[in-house]
Amino acid sequence: MRERVVEKLVLLIDDDNLPMKFYVKALEHEGFRVNHCFNPDSALDFAMEETSRIDAIILDIMLPPGQIYRSENTNDGLKTSVLLLKDLRHYCPDAAVVVLTNVSKPSTLNEFKGQNSVEVVQKISCPPFGLVEIVRKMLKMCDEES
Repeated sequence: MRERVVEKLVLLIDDDNLPMKFYVKALEHEGFRVNHCFNPDSALDFAMEETSRIDAIILDIMLPPGQIYRSENTNDGLKTSVLLLKDLRHYCPDAAVVVLTNVSKPSTLNEFKGQNSVEVVQKISCPPFGLVEIVRKMLKMCDEES
């Protein structure tokens, strides 16, 4: 039996509620605390309140711009998460990041390549407990770097 994670805080940002419920349940089952935000505004508000306490961020690429990015060119949502991740790094610079997406456009995915503690994962090939294992792996890597 695997060791349970003790109170690691995960910020999940995805505007699609139904499939995310399964990911949330899997993460919570394994001992993670999960805060699911549906837009960039609520995600940034949460990050400001929980500065430095967020251990992992799970981020969808396609997000509505919210109020904060409404004047930015988000390329119909494809750039929203790039802008959001940059801002989130101010509040939780050491958080592991899993970009969980259905987007396969190489130019969009390349926006995340080479970033520290970031892994891009396709939703279609990542069942809920698969995401748990990816988050565990990312957290372990971050702990080893500390």
